[in-house]
Amino acid sequence: MTSSDRHAAIRQDASAKDDARVYQAGRDIIVNEASTPQQSRLREQSPGRAISEIADPYAWEVHRAITVQSPGSEHPLPALPVYVEREHDHRLRCVVQQGVEGASKLVVLVGGSSTGKTRACWEAIQRLPPTWRLWHPLEPSRPEAALASLDAVESHTVLWLNELQHYLFTPNSALGETLAARLRALLRTPERGPVLVLGTLWHEYWARLTAPSTTDAKDLHSQARALLTGRDLHVPETFNESEAEGLSRATAVDPRLAYAVEHAEQRHVTQYLAGAPALVERYCNAPIAARAVIEVAMDAARLGIGPIVPLSLLEAAAPAYLTDLQWGQAADDWLSQALEYATIPLSGACGPLTRIRARPGEPELHEPHFRLADYLDQHGRSERICKVPPKAFWDAAVHCIRDPAALMTLAESAHDRWRYRHAVQLVRGAIRAGDDRALIELIALENRFDGKINQDLIRRASESTDPYTLGKLASWLKRNGQRAQAEELYERAANAGEIPALMRLAYLKKEAGDKETAARHYQRAVDLGDIRAIGELAELRANGDDKDGAKRLLEDSYSAALDPRDRRAYLTVLFEATSNAHLRRTALSLLDKAAESGERQAIVKLAQIERKAKRYREAVTLYRMAAKIGSQEAMISLAELAKNQDEEADWYRQAAAKGNGGALWNLAWISESRGDTRQAIQFMQQAAERGEPDAYWGLSDLFETNGETKEAELVALSDPDGQGLIELLYGRVEGGDAVGIDRLMRKAVDAGYRGDFGIHVFVESHRSGEPYWKQARRYGLEADGRPSDPWRVGPLDHNA
Repeated sequence: MTSSDRHAAIRQDASAKDDARVYQAGRDIIVNEASTPQQSRLREQSPGRAISEIADPYAWEVHRAITVQSPGSEHPLPALPVYVEREHDHRLRCVVQQGVEGASKLVVLVGGSSTGKTRACWEAIQRLPPTWRLWHPLEPSRPEAALASLDAVESHTVLWLNELQHYLFTPNSALGETLAARLRALLRTPERGPVLVLGTLWHEYWARLTAPSTTDAKDLHSQARALLTGRDLHVPETFNESEAEGLSRATAVDPRLAYAVEHAEQRHVTQYLAGAPALVERYCNAPIAARAVIEVAMDAARLGIGPIVPLSLLEAAAPAYLTDLQWGQAADDWLSQALEYATIPLSGACGPLTRIRARPGEPELHEPHFRLADYLDQHGRSERICKVPPKAFWDAAVHCIRDPAALMTLAESAHDRWRYRHAVQLVRGAIRAGDDRALIELIALENRFDGKINQDLIRRASESTDPYTLGKLASWLKRNGQRAQAEELYERAANAGEIPALMRLAYLKKEAGDKETAARHYQRAVDLGDIRAIGELAELRANGDDKDGAKRLLEDSYSAALDPRDRRAYLTVLFEATSNAHLRRTALSLLDKAAESGERQAIVKLAQIERKAKRYREAVTLYRMAAKIGSQEAMISLAELAKNQDEEADWYRQAAAKGNGGALWNLAWISESRGDTRQAIQFMQQAAERGEPDAYWGLSDLFETNGETKEAELVALSDPDGQGLIELLYGRVEGGDAVGIDRLMRKAVDAGYRGDFGIHVFVESHRSGEPYWKQARRYGLEADGRPSDPWRVGPLDHNA
């Protein structure tokens, strides 16, 4: 096929309307100027650039593809390979079209590394009118950049939030939750729209950001969960059978795709295009120094520093990843040789590490920085899950990392792995970098290890102007019996608009009998959009003989909640939390009205009420109504109320077809009960990919039952909730496998197990008398796994 024939075929395929439509990406973009000087000046004030001005997909973090020789071609291939539309693209296109028609929408593509999430977003925005704007907030940090300019975003703007975890998952900081709340407000303010928010996430981050909280104290992602739930779009690892025809036609016009299809294992075509297998091969076959440098970057990414690491950290930490013999044989220029190996592109795609360079007009970095390849980041999280970096890594991080948020996340990773001395030093580093919130952590650590309350640190933290810091300090003081000082700090944090502080202060006032002040604080929280505060305030009014005022509050709040998710959420909180009969009748009346208007979530809630009252016939009727208009929750409930297993499985299959992870989890157990363990494992793996939190322990249990011990342990250690690990440990207790128990316990500690049950509790129950575990529980472990000698936290400038 000649080049002109190829281009003609691409154009012909681009106009096809079948489900496997193929069209050419990387096409030339025509630059259109604003129609008037006034419009041009107006646009310059809002963040982002006109889509018509954007032609470089790599600037928007689309992966570079491998290069393949194309003998006889008259023209070079375009930047991006031919694009093959898949099932998720059709759904994404519908969301984009709704934006074009005037609706503000958010959608998050969830999948593994190099599965095509960012490329799908890039293709989707090509369908927007050229006057739409595209904004990717990046500097100084992603959440800070987004918050700084979010109010200036105009209608007809796409917020490009690639790798959404960097925006919303901000441990030890309120930035992520604040941004989530602000994005929710933007999406439900029609006069500011239409806007489109496009994000991408790995499965593990989706699961952590959307997992339901067990207690208010641990609800770290309530705003993120409310923002994201129901807005995910699953991106599979591989092409399915229905997409094979489109893929086959694409290989005829793009040699890169043809090469990837021929060489990719198990249809992992997008990963092969991004050079994933070559990356792993280059890492595995690296010279010892280069391998050490890559592993430092892997550990930095998985433990909280992020995929971008400074040269000084690589230089200081990498030698400790080598044996004495290897280090003795290393060349004098080992670092330059290692970086040369690690940064060489692979067939045109990025190598294991890529040098970060400032663009013209951007400030230069204070030292060279390198970015770890996405796929190696994912690879390292599984392959190195039980690897604890050497002491030099932790020590170097204290001196080489300047971002206090990264230092605090790394401190949390050290603490989770019982490396307490390193955690203290990292917290100190964050304080030196200007993070007042780290003071609270140091106060708690000193109280735990030294048995004292550092009044100097408390005074310094109480002088902070950061409301989040004040709220955290207040909570710590209240837990430690200093209620009066806690209340004062809650007041200051509340005056600065910190919603959790407002809610806690209101509760304290209500508990003390000062209902008038409590109502005032709840009202402020209501004004700031807190759903729980509506119920609390309404109940105060109703119990205070202002039933009409309580009713008006509920009705007005319901009418103002433009998003049905918000309406149903607040009514659910109210209906399940209140004991006031008048409020329950009001809530039920509002639910009835919503159900009559066809809101499926309201119908489901009514069905739940009937089910709780054991009126099963009425509940099933309502669930069927909701299922008919697409409610996955109703389908799950109908499966639970099914008369036989075949009917149960049918409802679960319907919910699973809509992407419900819980339905896949249940299908797995049905398959297991029928003796089909392999089918059960497949269903459970799919459930884990869809973010079902229970799928990890379910999959671990299935592997263990099937005799696949290594796989069972790996899955259990990867479980964000940790339930699978506890199941394995108690299973081995019953089996009397003392050696296996100790080995798994050590793996759990090194993997940073964080389940609610706590490895500490297990140690106390089953290993409390053993010297190793007794010393480790009290003082922690050294980086190499030895129990630490006794130590103390000491003053702020003290070296633990």
